[in-house]
Amino acid sequence: MTLDSKKIEAIENLETEQIPFGLTKEQIFSNNLKLIANKLINLEHHKIQFSELLLKNLDKLDFSDFVDDPYFLIKEKRIKTRVEASNIYGLNYACVDGSSVLKNFMNIDFSFLKAIVVKYYFKDNFNADISYFPDLNGFNNYAIEGNYLNTEEQVMDAKVSLDLRFMELNLLNELLTRESDIDLIIIDGSILITPINLIFSKNYEISQTYDKLLQEYQKLYYNCKENRVLLVGVIKDTKTSALTNELREAINLLKPNTINLQHFLTSNYRILMDYFTDLDLFNRVLEKGERSCVFKIKREIDKIRDDGIKKEIPYYFPLDFHAFYLKSVRHDFPIRIEFFLEKGSSRNDVISKANLIASLLLPISSCNENYALPIPQIEAHKRATFKPSEIDFLFNNLVRSLHKHGLQLVEKRRNRRPF
Repeated sequence: MTLDSKKIEAIENLETEQIPFGLTKEQIFSNNLKLIANKLINLEHHKIQFSELLLKNLDKLDFSDFVDDPYFLIKEKRIKTRVEASNIYGLNYACVDGSSVLKNFMNIDFSFLKAIVVKYYFKDNFNADISYFPDLNGFNNYAIEGNYLNTEEQVMDAKVSLDLRFMELNLLNELLTRESDIDLIIIDGSILITPINLIFSKNYEISQTYDKLLQEYQKLYYNCKENRVLLVGVIKDTKTSALTNELREAINLLKPNTINLQHFLTSNYRILMDYFTDLDLFNRVLEKGERSCVFKIKREIDKIRDDGIKKEIPYYFPLDFHAFYLKSVRHDFPIRIEFFLEKGSSRNDVISKANLIASLLLPISSCNENYALPIPQIEAHKRATFKPSEIDFLFNNLVRSLHKHGLQLVEKRRNRRPF
């Protein structure tokens, strides 16, 4: 299989083309929309060919010579493997999720936070008893904070994000101290430490909030290890190309030539792989019930250290973080799964844990052929998302209290235009 090198060159030039400005609607309809569509069609054609090239060379893409090298982040010999679903009868799953609403006024900002843990006790692979923590009804767990300092909106957004993550992790730590029967915890999003922007780290309040969050992460990792609870992060949507980039380097190490992997020589894979996200590539490569190879994800923590922010982080989190992609249903993209082990764990331990986690997540992530997400995560999201009526109820009570004292909250001008 050979990909047309001229068309590959045309794809390479996609990002360097000048964007034409000052067009009329007629010009856009008659010309530019068609050009964009043709480029997408051409790119899709090459993506299909490349994914077929990968699938036809699965046996030749053998990384056995590199997987034990600590600098080689892919930890398995093959790029994908089959997952056997576990019988989850009698297991207890917990999932946390939260949401926030920030209201900005001319003289003050308010943040509303909400977080809920959903617990599933599975009576078989399809039926479960559902309960909630800390509110038994699954709704009533809020926080509200007023920001009285003159704070830039970007900084306020960063603080609210950190506060919400702290609230979620704190709930999980409280749950683990009260209940000893949890088998697996799902975090909506990454289980990695939230990176802090260099600019925000200079803000004293943000820095203090971040230190509190780091302690809560440390406590959660410790509690999960002590209680033998599997902690996984399930990421719905991600634009990362981390595994795709590692795969490109791995193919390069295999040194395609006229005898071995010869079609990769003409495919110009180094350029073409720039146009894939991990989700895009592995949606094409994985079949339902398969997962990608496991790979190490350490760069976020290293980045924090290398940027000079919180240099001690890698040392009081002596853990290795790994990820893989799981294709649980036919008509949706894979989900990214993250987990951790003790630093220096063997490659066999990494693979064994990945297999265990995949087998436990597959039965609860394959109930709808069009939506690949664990059921507890869906329920947690529904419970944690703010409804407009909730915000109105909380906020209107605050407004009434202020009105009694002659105080009025003035909205930003962009929200009170008279036209």
